[in-house]
Amino acid sequence: MKTKQAGMGMIATLLVLTVVIVFATLAVKLAPIYVDYWTLTRIINDVIEEERGSEVTPAAIRRDLSNRFVTNRVESIALRDIKISSEKEGILIDARYEKRTPVMFNVDAVVHFDEAMFVIPRS
Repeated sequence: MKTKQAGMGMIATLLVLTVVIVFATLAVKLAPIYVDYWTLTRIINDVIEEERGSEVTPAAIRRDLSNRFVTNRVESIALRDIKISSEKEGILIDARYEKRTPVMFNVDAVVHFDEAMFVIPRS
């Protein structure tokens, strides 16, 4: 009596293994970029909460951010790339940026963080 083969064949196993390796590589390469972004937004939100209600200047904001960047080791964006300006509605912090990282061979991943705009309202 003939029995049916059970399980996956070698080609199917290699295909599944290849897909898993590609997604694992993406996760390992992109995780630090997102952790830096989450740290950046937390730092800026903390500075906004501390400075709310007081008379602040862009220079004071930049100094506070500089100290926190060193402490928290934010490396995906430099402080000089963050635009801090005084507007009518308050102090505007523009921390939008993009990060490019090599994934494998000649393939790069580009991640845009376009929602990193913050305002410290005037009191």
